[in-house]
Amino acid sequence: MTHGGSTSSSRRGDDYLRGLKGRRIVVAGRLVDDLTQDPGLRPMADFLAGLLDRFSAAGDLADAEGFPVPYALASSAQDVAARGRVFADVARSSGGLLGRSPDFLATILASWRGAAAYFGDRADAVVAYWEQARSSNLVLTHAISDPPADRHLPAELGLPTQALRAVGESADGLVVRGVKMLATLAPYADDLVVYPFRPLGQQEADQALCLSVPVDTPGLTLYCRPGLASAPVEDHPLAARFDEMDAICVFEDVVVPWERVFLHGDVAKANGLRAGTGMTTYAWHQSAVRSWVKAEFVFGLARAAARAAGRDRNQATRQHLGELAGIAETLRSLVVAAEAQTRTDAHGNVVPDPVPLATAGMLNAQLYPRAIELLQLIVSSGLVMHPVSADEAPDSPAHAVFSTYFAGADIDSLSHGRLLRICAELTLDRFGGRQELYERVFLGPPDIFRATFYDRYTAERAEPELPAGLLA
Repeated sequence: MTHGGSTSSSRRGDDYLRGLKGRRIVVAGRLVDDLTQDPGLRPMADFLAGLLDRFSAAGDLADAEGFPVPYALASSAQDVAARGRVFADVARSSGGLLGRSPDFLATILASWRGAAAYFGDRADAVVAYWEQARSSNLVLTHAISDPPADRHLPAELGLPTQALRAVGESADGLVVRGVKMLATLAPYADDLVVYPFRPLGQQEADQALCLSVPVDTPGLTLYCRPGLASAPVEDHPLAARFDEMDAICVFEDVVVPWERVFLHGDVAKANGLRAGTGMTTYAWHQSAVRSWVKAEFVFGLARAAARAAGRDRNQATRQHLGELAGIAETLRSLVVAAEAQTRTDAHGNVVPDPVPLATAGMLNAQLYPRAIELLQLIVSSGLVMHPVSADEAPDSPAHAVFSTYFAGADIDSLSHGRLLRICAELTLDRFGGRQELYERVFLGPPDIFRATFYDRYTAERAEPELPAGLLA
């Protein structure tokens, strides 16, 4: 894999945690200045700190040069496969529940580095930022979606523009004002990476922006939704550890240093960013691997729950488990196919075949909700009636009853109860509901993506030949 430069990444998790101060973060009406002092937010920060230790020069997710693998460009099929293995390792640490784990934006930034010439006179700024992010082991996320008024309401209403836009320039940088929506992981990130999500019109040149902003920049406030973990956290272990949070990002005349401005005012370049850099192939590789790992996680929960209850011998349950296994294997096979059919892109870098990766994204919008439905059918009433953490105490009035009636095949009642609580959290709780919605719309409106996939497929693949004489 290629990096350029020689300084390895020395930043570790403790350094990251010390930097989570001095931000303007509002959560459910509370201003949070230090995430590490908030009991609802700290566990996710600790998890990310552990990942950064693994990405640091001494960690198992760094390459031979001491840099996080997701920031690297591939020069061979072996490099592509190695990057895929790192994506899988990261995903398995959370069961694939983190849509914005640090490897996602890292690999997008790698694509920009590999296609730096696309940015014209800002190419050096892109390369320098990539160098900074990989050597500093940064946690990045993106803020790309515009407020509903700018996306859906007719211009005839005369509503003021709310979307992030350039409003001025100074010697220090570009001045931006407005809103970007639903930035997942934003309060935990070091930097926000901003670029357009929708095609822009020529009259929207002030919104044609591609830039990066430190989260603690003056004038930037993150308005977060309430956390998804309910008390006691022992009854909601997934949300307690893996609620990556979502935020509205409000920029109030934020000054973005010129070295962090990669595109400004060029509508054609902004609209062509994905095709011009090939970034979607990089992003789809990470997300396809994560989807496969997540499907395996759901299958693992379902199989364990079926075994514990003795339902794994039931024919209907076995059919459900078979379908779940098929979902996981379908997504795995698409990753294998993409990594086996690498190509050299227009910028001289080796990338996986984008068609199987796009297929995985398109299908996962349907397959993940089906996987959750199958988990519901398999675990059934156990999702509703199961021991909670308070029942584990020996002096609980329910302890003896639950200890007797929830002991399963090769599993004690405490472990069985914890397994059922995880299944319930993924299928019935707010955390699980967000997970399902997230996968449905991960790549944007599913109907639009299916239509664009048709265009990509017919452009990439030869037109099938019908049997000779069939239409004669």
